Amino acid sequence: MKIEQLRDDYLRSKTQIIVLDKQGKIIESDDILFQIELKSNIQDFHPFFYIVDSMLLEDNVETIFNGIHIEYKTKKKTVEVIFNSGSIDKNPFLIFIDFTYYYNHFQSIAQEKNESVINFHQTELKNRELQAEKIFKDKFLANVSHDLKTPIWGTNFFVSMLERTELTEVQKEYVTTIKETNNHIYRLVEDLLDLSKIESGQMSIINKPFSISELVNHLDTICKPKATEKKLSFTVETDARIPESLVGDKSRITQILINLIDNSIKFTKTGAIKLKIIQENLNSEIATLSFEVSDTGSGFEVKEKFEVYQSFKKLHTSKKIDGLGLGLSIVSSLVQLMNGTINYETQLNKGTTFTVKLPLNIFK
Repeated sequence: MKIEQLRDDYLRSKTQIIVLDKQGKIIESDDILFQIELKSNIQDFHPFFYIVDSMLLEDNVETIFNGIHIEYKTKKKTVEVIFNSGSIDKNPFLIFIDFTYYYNHFQSIAQEKNESVINFHQTELKNRELQAEKIFKDKFLANVSHDLKTPIWGTNFFVSMLERTELTEVQKEYVTTIKETNNHIYRLVEDLLDLSKIESGQMSIINKPFSISELVNHLDTICKPKATEKKLSFTVETDARIPESLVGDKSRITQILINLIDNSIKFTKTGAIKLKIIQENLNSEIATLSFEVSDTGSGFEVKEKFEVYQSFKKLHTSKKIDGLGLGLSIVSSLVQLMNGTINYETQLNKGTTFTVKLPLNIFK
């Protein structure tokens, strides 16, 4: 018997050749080891072959995968896999070489390796998909926010011009409604942008000297009219021991507190909203302040405490309460960026208290 015939007879029973197209669809198979359905996708045969997806698009790439455990229908085999991506005039193909007999002596090791390879590559592919989705989302939000801001600014400009004309009382109410609607849309756009910046690591904290009394006056000016409109009282209590000048990001601290106060106003029908600023710790360089925002509102129920701070997680499902559920997620992220902590206590139909603790440098 000639050596070529010996080689052919011996290897024929131990190898299988599968021809693919560039999309990974099975065109031909000699079915020596496994009987495979033609025109099906190679990934449907076994999830390991998701790994060849990206390589199918390249030319003349050849790779060998060792010790791949395949269970298909009633057959279980451990094979070496040779993959060739083909070229313009040559189809991609796979060659399975049956090493089941040899690998059976090391089955546990082979299985562990196989699972490790699959998990690694699936994780890698998943991470690539998540990164691509994240990049797309960030670009999408940036573009949409720009497209939304321009007409909002234009509408506000013409509304301000309209306010200068002689209007009836009814027309004044209409103008006020348009302004409030525009401002609400603008805040939603800003929330989406802030969330995108936080998730992409582009949000930065800018620490500068600021006056605690100016911060309180600013909050009072912004928040009291909102509370009064709902016939709620709004008060601020400030610990007299707090140093007047501190170093921190006043803009972000204001954003945190306005978000919390706005939530309290939104979920409170009657009663009061209170902001208490307390000095908890003080040394020669740092003052740790506790900002407590409490209300007599509806409270809420959650299964897990961390759920409150998840993006797009709304505290209430009522359609009468607007918002995207971004406020507390942004607040929590900003607090973490400032090395602070946030916590809350709530009772259904009795009220909620959010407590933010921030370490702030003392300005000297």
